[in-house]
Amino acid sequence: MLRDAEIYAAGCPGDEGNLARQHLVLECIRHVRLPVERRLKRACFGVHQARIYRRPQPLGAICGDLFKALDCVLAHLPQRKRGGRQERSKGIMAFVKGVAIIGLALILIILMSFWAAGRARIPLDAEARATLEAEGNAHDFITLPSGTVHYRLEGPEAGPVVVLVHGFSTPSIVWDDYFAPLTQAGYRVLSYDNFGRGLSDRPDAIYDADLFDRQLAELIEALKINRRVDLVGYSMGGAIATIFTSRHPDQVRSLTLIAPAGLGVARNENAELLTRPLIGDWIVRLFGTRIFYSAASQEAVSAPNPGAFLSGFNRQLEYRGYGDALLSTMRHYPLTGADAAFAEVGASGKPVLAIWGEADETVPYKNATRLMELIPQAQLRSYPSAGHNITFADPGLVTGLIEGFLRVQDARVTSAGPGGKPRGPMTRLESRRCGSCSHDQANEDGFEVQKPSAE
Repeated sequence: MLRDAEIYAAGCPGDEGNLARQHLVLECIRHVRLPVERRLKRACFGVHQARIYRRPQPLGAICGDLFKALDCVLAHLPQRKRGGRQERSKGIMAFVKGVAIIGLALILIILMSFWAAGRARIPLDAEARATLEAEGNAHDFITLPSGTVHYRLEGPEAGPVVVLVHGFSTPSIVWDDYFAPLTQAGYRVLSYDNFGRGLSDRPDAIYDADLFDRQLAELIEALKINRRVDLVGYSMGGAIATIFTSRHPDQVRSLTLIAPAGLGVARNENAELLTRPLIGDWIVRLFGTRIFYSAASQEAVSAPNPGAFLSGFNRQLEYRGYGDALLSTMRHYPLTGADAAFAEVGASGKPVLAIWGEADETVPYKNATRLMELIPQAQLRSYPSAGHNITFADPGLVTGLIEGFLRVQDARVTSAGPGGKPRGPMTRLESRRCGSCSHDQANEDGFEVQKPSAE
């Protein structure tokens, strides 16, 4: 049809040739459903009118409707001869092939960048661990059935064992300031890096509650800790500690929860985007290091030694698998919805201390209300100006609370027997280490139950 316009326009002087083209396309647009012959006649009539009255049609009418013009051309092609249909078919196939080639090229570029970003990290293998130990950047490693774990164990061997469990993204460096005061108080203190964090393995597995529960159980067994432990969990570590206590009640003496996850976390649209298949993997693999470093830099400001904190955090970013582990955790770990485990701890009657910053924007303080409902024997300590980073922002405060709470557990031997209630006003408590005694709330001076304020 456009060829017909060219033939017609060739015989028109000057502007009339352009007018012919304009009117032909205009009629094509306006009367796309009419037969070709009628469209051509309308175009010729329009050119005839324009020649007489010199009223060219505005080009804006054409430019503003290019897609309709394309529909017109496609609608016209089947009206042509057999050779025209073949040309159309070849044109469409060429277009499809071009789009396919471009699409495949883009996919290939994305996959190559995805693969290259992962390979750019150092594998966390035996050689890397040996280097870390030689440089003084690691404590000890132990190989468990589920993978190799980086841990730190200090304090008198006969002392009660306190196990410190860190949170979602920051490794066990959050507990560095807890070792001196707790070991000096006579406790044997154990901290470790959860799988996928710090210097522990990044196993190719689903990072769910079972994985982290199995890791802690295997670690306690491998280190030959044959007495009940005092568990301390921060953020996601609080959920890990709670679930472990519900599944292994005979291995836990007391539980301290610092802004614990498991009952819900604040909504984060960026985090929700990362949980989506493919999109989240691509973002984390290509931009994860930058994202995690930025978040750590903001947290490090509140640490007593920001430089050391940031250095310890960034060390884990050098090795493969950190971002993938966090992504799998976001998709599979019960950061919310672990109410049943909290309820089981409540039913067990085990002593529980909860520490919370009321300005927490990650695990909202309002969750404390639910925690107290599920664990009625819990003792709540909250601080209005403290946020989610209370663990490493104010280690002196938190350590003091933990020590006071643990001292009560150490004095659970009475003349009524281990864990028994005093039978009369003359009965005295014997201040002795007691690894197998039960909760005695009547003698917990200074640890009254604090009800969270309604929000």
